[in-house]
Amino acid sequence: MKVLNKYRLELHWNTVEYNRDDVAVLKDAYFEGPVLQEAAQLNEDDSLVMDMTNQHMIFMPDYYQATLSWKGVTYRDGRIYFKEAHIKGKHVNSIETLKNNDWILMDCKEHEMSTHVFHLVYWAEVHNFEKEKKF
Repeated sequence: MKVLNKYRLELHWNTVEYNRDDVAVLKDAYFEGPVLQEAAQLNEDDSLVMDMTNQHMIFMPDYYQATLSWKGVTYRDGRIYFKEAHIKGKHVNSIETLKNNDWILMDCKEHEMSTHVFHLVYWAEVHNFEKEKKF
C-alpha cells in the first residue's frame, strides 16, 4: 500500500529481544516521520494497535493485530524516543520474528482528531532496513 508522505509514521529500534511468549521488546525505539509535525502529544504510558493482516494473510488463518506499548516519551530532533517499548500480540514471535534492522511503517491517514475515534487500529507493515517490504 502506498502511504501519503503527510501521514507516514515509522517505528525504528536498535535491538529487539524475545524473552516472553508473544512479546518483542524494542530497545532504543523511536517514532519518526512527517506525521509527527501534526500529531498530538503522546502520553507517557500508552499504546496503539497495529493491523498487519494484509501483510501476513498467506501465513495466518485470521487477522494479525499487535499492540505497541511504551513508557517514557522524549521529544528530540524531530523524533519521539521511548524509554521502554514492546510489541505484544498472539503471533508476534510465531511467524517471522523482527530483526534489529527492520522497521515498521504506519499509515496515520484515518487518525486525525475528527476521524480517529472511528478507526481504532493503525495499518502497519514491516520493512527491512533497506526500505523493502519484508514479506
